[in-house]
Amino acid sequence: MKSQRKKQLSARQIEAVIFDLDDTLISWSKPTIEWEAFHLGRTEKIRNYLVAGGYSLPEAEEFHAFIRDRFNQIWDDARGVWVIPSVGEIMHQILIDLNVAAEKVDMRAFLEQYNWGVFPGVVPYEDTHEVLEELRRRDYKIGLVTNSIFPMWMRDVELEEYDILQYLDARITSGDVGYLKPHPEIYERILEMLEVRPEQAVFVGDRPENDIAGANEAGLTSVLIAPPHLERELNGVVPDYTISSLSDLLPLLEELA
Repeated sequence: MKSQRKKQLSARQIEAVIFDLDDTLISWSKPTIEWEAFHLGRTEKIRNYLVAGGYSLPEAEEFHAFIRDRFNQIWDDARGVWVIPSVGEIMHQILIDLNVAAEKVDMRAFLEQYNWGVFPGVVPYEDTHEVLEELRRRDYKIGLVTNSIFPMWMRDVELEEYDILQYLDARITSGDVGYLKPHPEIYERILEMLEVRPEQAVFVGDRPENDIAGANEAGLTSVLIAPPHLERELNGVVPDYTISSLSDLLPLLEELA
């Protein structure tokens, strides 16, 4: 059955390559700080912004813990249903719960104060730019889908810093559409943006239960990237192909062509 599927896949005309972001185009193998410390810096900024606006809030540590716990609960609730609100919706409700007049808060300005950015120690893989450049040279459409509550305009800060944004024809986060991978809606949305059919696209990601399961269900050719620093359990999910580095994708695309 597997070999039969490979024969069917090899006959496809691939026009687009869609990537996950974290641990697919950028490596989280050597972060230099803990997530808690990174997030603390962000919550301090939005608390200061609200206090400057005249709002009464809990002390910084309690304020940070409140937001952290709410974020964690949102992700826990999303497991299995793969539906998730955007960070703007989450923050709106958090402000209401903190007795802040949320309707008077400029949410865009508020989220700009959150100041999302590059996580210290997280960098593109050594071959990321080379592969993206070659895909562009071969005239593939290039897309990106990432499971993130943050809208794409916030994550674009990273993409610009990593010099990845210039290669992307379309990009989207789960916060933009309200669905997490492996929900089919987020795959359908990026395919619409790229103007390709599922059978014309390859999806490359590192998480079997999200990236690969979703791509399989949506009808894309799935490629699991499994670099040495990652140990992901397949748990019954079968990728169409597995690569150990992004460079391995190039000969694979030649095979599919």
